[in-house]
Amino acid sequence: MRFQSGKWGLKQFKILRKVFEYGYTTRHLGIIYSKGLDKHGDNTTYCFADSGHSLPRSYGCTIAMMNGAVISLSAKRHTLTASSTCHDEIIEFSVAVSRMVGFRNIMSEMGLEQTEATTIYQDNEAAIQIALNRGALSKQSRHIDRRILASRNKVEDGEVNPVYCVTAKMLADIGTKALPDAQFAYLRDLINGYSLVLKHHPTYPLPPYVCKWRE
Repeated sequence: MRFQSGKWGLKQFKILRKVFEYGYTTRHLGIIYSKGLDKHGDNTTYCFADSGHSLPRSYGCTIAMMNGAVISLSAKRHTLTASSTCHDEIIEFSVAVSRMVGFRNIMSEMGLEQTEATTIYQDNEAAIQIALNRGALSKQSRHIDRRILASRNKVEDGEVNPVYCVTAKMLADIGTKALPDAQFAYLRDLINGYSLVLKHHPTYPLPPYVCKWRE
């Protein structure tokens, strides 16, 4: 979108060609949901939320999952300017909270009420501490917007629960930054559910380039 006003050059066309090549090569990939394989349980929603710090505004990504594969993905630039990585992570956490509370309401209307707090995975421990503890605001974090901190009410109400996830397995990284080919493919197959199926059913017919599950 940034190059619609005549800023196209050789670099952009090379990137576009790579996109088409990748799309054709992986045309047999889709999304595969499973029953009884997801450690979170059947018909249980959970989420990965992450943000990469950049100026003037950062990109954030939220990926909602259920039954081993993605049900919703959003990746967009924040509307607020953050002064730190922790602030960025809290912004995206608030986005994820709103999304997952919405999914909880939808699931309840469908007769699939989520009895436990929805897990929201993050890879920033400082942001998790702020989300869990009202007394965790230090001098460096008191500037954080009250609207964002309101998401902590949902934590206290037992609707969501922030949980630490190591960066190497943070699925939302795929929407916040450019990744090496191997890491991109690994996260892609975690998101689309293929590697989970391959882990439990090694003989199930899948494309040969699907990445294996890593413990």
